[in-house]
Amino acid sequence: MRIKAVLVCYLPLVLVSCDRTQSQQPTVSPAPSEQSQTKVLRAADAVGYDGTKLQKQVDDVLARKQTREKESEKQLQNADPN
Repeated sequence: MRIKAVLVCYLPLVLVSCDRTQSQQPTVSPAPSEQSQTKVLRAADAVGYDGTKLQKQVDDVLARKQTREKESEKQLQNADPN
């Protein structure tokens, strides 16, 4: 009986304290210089390409993409819901 009383009291508190919008927030991406996906591009040196230059170019593209996505999110949040 005591367990039921505790559940009845604390369950609503737990459910109310859950922030549903937190799960909808996008996760922060690492900075473009920290992109582990582009580190493998340095291996392009083995086949005659400038791997470091290639990595920097891809990192720049990823950074621009991330900036564009943030701007789009801001515009959507500021848009009139009418």
